[in-house]
Amino acid sequence: MTLPEFQAHERRFRQVDLRAETVYNAGMTFELVDLEELGEKALQDFHEVVTRTPPGRSAELEQALAGLLAKVEFAYGVAARLAQRERTLEGTAAIWAKMVAICDESAAQVKPLEAQRPESKASLDRILDYRNAAEKRRQLHS
Repeated sequence: MTLPEFQAHERRFRQVDLRAETVYNAGMTFELVDLEELGEKALQDFHEVVTRTPPGRSAELEQALAGLLAKVEFAYGVAARLAQRERTLEGTAAIWAKMVAICDESAAQVKPLEAQRPESKASLDRILDYRNAAEKRRQLHS
């Protein structure tokens, strides 16, 4: 299947149920609650790795930071898709507010590591970049 054929195929399967704040995309369904669960799971996974990683094992911590950042990026993408499909300003603002909260919680977990491990600063900066972008979108729709 060529790329244009795939895109046409994907468009045919894309539906939106805006009343339920649900996005259907080629058989996948995302709701605001899924965004919340993505954030909680990302934080839980990161916290587990940090608590069980002994000092001096920076490779495991770097991998955990990369995983957390990837999950924040994915959550941001889900938030963008949800916001794109949302009809009301209040609903859109709620989606972006949830993304801001996810970023704030993630940054709060990474911030204490910054003093011990300077390499975590880059991940913290990226999380804060996503937070600021989400906050701008939340304010735009408030």
